[in-house]
Amino acid sequence: MKNVMKSRSKFIEKIKRNILSGAFDMASLIFSFFMEFGGVTIEIFLKPSLYADLPHGSCSFSFENNKPKEVTIRQTINRMQKHGLVKKEKEKYVLTLLGKSLAKYILGRKKVLNKKWDGKYRVVIFDIPEKQSRLRNWLREELYLLKYSKLQNSVFVGKFSLPADLIKEIRSKKIGKCVDYMLVEKIMSKIKK
Repeated sequence: MKNVMKSRSKFIEKIKRNILSGAFDMASLIFSFFMEFGGVTIEIFLKPSLYADLPHGSCSFSFENNKPKEVTIRQTINRMQKHGLVKKEKEKYVLTLLGKSLAKYILGRKKVLNKKWDGKYRVVIFDIPEKQSRLRNWLREELYLLKYSKLQNSVFVGKFSLPADLIKEIRSKKIGKCVDYMLVEKIMSKIKK
């Protein structure tokens, strides 16, 4: 059971990271279709003209140069089913509650990353005890997803505000007292002699 949860967690983290960085693999590409259209069929990937006229929004994906194989699409969707992100309803695959939660998370992070920078930096400094190293690693990963850069092991700087849901999660994980969050006007490079 523990290995299944670990596998699911790694799969979800990879989808998050790839979508937010724009480095799409098949799983993140297919999950993006779920986010954009809600429900999909296998045929939508095999005959892209099927989604060209959909009113849900502008689809920014193209398979013109690299059309995926049906077996790859089926395996990826099966993997998403196995990890509880999608389920089959009638002829379509749709997001489960876990899948919707992941989509909401990704869209929230994209919203933060698409905001215009206000010219101020955000600095996150944390001193999370070794016995909570799993939470420390989780926080680092969240900061990387928000395009924060590591100045030192426990000091990160970024241009975007921490989303309210991340601050809430830091508090709910009871590490808020170990994390400082600052807004600064200017960051100077290392002082040289």
